[in-house]
Amino acid sequence: MTREGNIAKLAQLKSEVEGIVKTYNDAIQNGRFEESTKADGAMAEKINEYTATVRDMCFEDCKATDDPMLTAVKTLSYVTIGVKDEKMGDDKVPVRTVVDKERAIDLLKLDKYCGGIGHDKEWMHVAQKMNFLLTCQKARDLGLDPQKVNDSYAMSEIARQFEMGKNPTSKTNMLRTLQMVVTAMLGDGYKATSHDVNFLLSVYSRKNRKALVVSCANHRSFRGYIAEVCHRIVTGKEYELEYKTKREG
Repeated sequence: MTREGNIAKLAQLKSEVEGIVKTYNDAIQNGRFEESTKADGAMAEKINEYTATVRDMCFEDCKATDDPMLTAVKTLSYVTIGVKDEKMGDDKVPVRTVVDKERAIDLLKLDKYCGGIGHDKEWMHVAQKMNFLLTCQKARDLGLDPQKVNDSYAMSEIARQFEMGKNPTSKTNMLRTLQMVVTAMLGDGYKATSHDVNFLLSVYSRKNRKALVVSCANHRSFRGYIAEVCHRIVTGKEYELEYKTKREG
């Protein structure tokens, strides 16, 4: 389908979703729950079709350039649609509306779509190895046996065999390790900084719902974090910090 055809398809799908949302709202507010469930399913199907279409258009745009990886990390995301429920009125009745939503470009899916992207075609395995090493380091930081991580960690055999040097996750070597991943993705001339290391270390693990448990990034999430690092490098943007601020006045 041509780009013009896809644009027309997106407009049609959005219009159909908006119509289904009206049906859903009327059904949910009047207690016709079987009808609302059916509308919810139809809505999800149309939204998924919209997302797949706009994603493929984004991928095609990247593929048409001389460097799809560079284009992807500059773009970083594409816009699809979704729905949002808000409680309105005195009775706080939930009302659903159609909203725009950003979706991060999945670099691995783009790699498969294009038949290979990046300076080094094995870039995803290089990223996997760094993620593994960071997980082992987190185990050490928490007083756990990293050998258990080593024996059970899921990654490709290419990643497992890839060497990143001695003590790759030490404070002195972390930047060099990150640079290996960035170079594999973008090539020479794109330099990571200590700020990029700090950003990565800030986001790659989080508190689990269970007490005393830390969750480390899966490979998809880690690729997303690395993509953001590359985005900062190629665009020259700065990191931002969100925190609770005091009220003025």
